Amino acid sequence: MVELSDHGNLLGRFLALPVPRMFMYGEQNSSLSYLPKLTAGGVELAPISRSAHFPMYSNTPELWARIADLVSRSDDGC
Repeated sequence: MVELSDHGNLLGRFLALPVPRMFMYGEQNSSLSYLPKLTAGGVELAPISRSAHFPMYSNTPELWARIADLVSRSDDGC
């Protein structure tokens, strides 16, 4: 996983996905250096309130609500 993270061009792969994309992160990490690149690439940013590195543990209800919203707005509903 570290090898992929360091050398796998994950950002480029994510930006190239032909589906609606959302990047969720804890609001305490709002200074992440790559957020402007994601925005420029058409990715919806979803800061999760009251969270840092693990928003899925810090604010589970908001995280799942954001996922459900993205899915409900997708063209094919999945």
